[in-house]
Amino acid sequence: MLTGTAGLLRLLGGGDSRGTAVVVDLAEVPYAENPLFRQSIVRLLDNFAAQFQPEVVDVGRFTQIFLFEDTNAHPFISKLRAVAAEFADQHMGAPRFSIHHLPNDAGRLTALLKRVAPAAVKEAPPTLSAAEQQQLAGVHKLAVYEQVLAGADVSALVRESPVWRRGQNGRWALEFAEVTVALDHLERAVGTPLRRDPWLLQQITPVLDRRVIRHFQHEPSRLATPHSLNLQWRSVLGPVFLEFVRDLTYDQRRNLVVEISAIDADLTADGLADAVDTLRLWDCRVAIDHLSLRHSESGYLPLPALDYLKLDIGGLPLDADGAAPPLPHWMVEFGADRIVAIHPRSNEALRACLGLGLLLVEQREKPVP
Repeated sequence: MLTGTAGLLRLLGGGDSRGTAVVVDLAEVPYAENPLFRQSIVRLLDNFAAQFQPEVVDVGRFTQIFLFEDTNAHPFISKLRAVAAEFADQHMGAPRFSIHHLPNDAGRLTALLKRVAPAAVKEAPPTLSAAEQQQLAGVHKLAVYEQVLAGADVSALVRESPVWRRGQNGRWALEFAEVTVALDHLERAVGTPLRRDPWLLQQITPVLDRRVIRHFQHEPSRLATPHSLNLQWRSVLGPVFLEFVRDLTYDQRRNLVVEISAIDADLTADGLADAVDTLRLWDCRVAIDHLSLRHSESGYLPLPALDYLKLDIGGLPLDADGAAPPLPHWMVEFGADRIVAIHPRSNEALRACLGLGLLLVEQREKPVP
C-alpha cells in the first residue's frame, strides 16, 4: 500500500515499480479550483477506477495517479477517453491524462511528481453561498441527466405546442407547431429538478438540442408540415445540425422554423448573425423567442432576416378597459402580424393581444373564433 506522493517516489526510486501508471490532471476542468466541485469529479473517477482495483495516489490539488500493477489498465483508459470526449462535446475543458509504462517511464513519472507535488498545500475550504452550493451539486445532477438522455427514447419526451393564425374571417388556422422536450417529463424521469438550476440547464441544453435534432432526423414526416424547434445559436453552427439540414429537401427546409432565444446568456451579435446566415443559406425560417414588451429597442436583432418574433406575455398588465401596453415602435415596424403571443393566460389577455394587432398565438387548444 502506497502512502501518498512520498511513497510513490520511493517506489519509483527503488527500481521496483511495474505495471501502468495513469496520471489524471483536473486543472483544466471548469470550476476545478473550487474544492467541492473538484471532489465530485474525483468521486466520479474513483467510481470508474474501483472496478479495476488500482492503487490511487492524490498528488497536489488537481492530480491523481492510478497505478495498475496486476490488472490491465486499458479498460480504465478507455473510460477516461470517453469522459474526455463527453467534456469536449459540452465545450468544457476536459480532464487531461498521461500514461506511463513502468519501469521504463519511471524517470518521466518521477519528474512529473516532483513538479506537481509542491503544489499540494492545505487550505481551508472557502465559505460558499447557498447558490454556489446548489451550482456545485449540479455536477452530480448533470451526470444523471446525461445518463438518462443517453438511453432515452426522446420521442416519448417530445411535446408539440401549436401556433395559430387568425384569418380575416376570424377563424384560426395552424401556422406551425413547436417541438420541444417536455422538461417536466424529463425531470420526473430523472427525479431531479432542472428548470430551477440555471447552471445545470445551461449545461444540458446543448445535449437536448442534439437529441431533438436527431428526433427530427428519425421522424422526417414531421417536416411534411411546418414545425419549429428551439436551438442555441451554437447548436445551429454545430456539425449535428449541419448534417441534419444537408439531407433535407427544399420543401422540408422551408417547413423548418428555428427559434433562437433572446435571453440566452451566451448570445452575441456575431454569434446570432452567423446562426441566422447559416439558416438563411439552407432556406430555413427564423424566429427569435422570449422577447417581452420591456425590449424597447431591437438591439442587434437582424430584423430583415427574421420571419417571426415570439413575445412572452405572461402576466401582461391590462388597464381598466382591458387594453395592453402598446408594442414598442420597432415591433410595430417589424409587423404585428408576424409576432407570436406566447400562451395568453386568459380570454381577456388574448383579446388584448388581438387589440395590439397580433394575429399569431401559441397555445395548446385552438382559440375559439
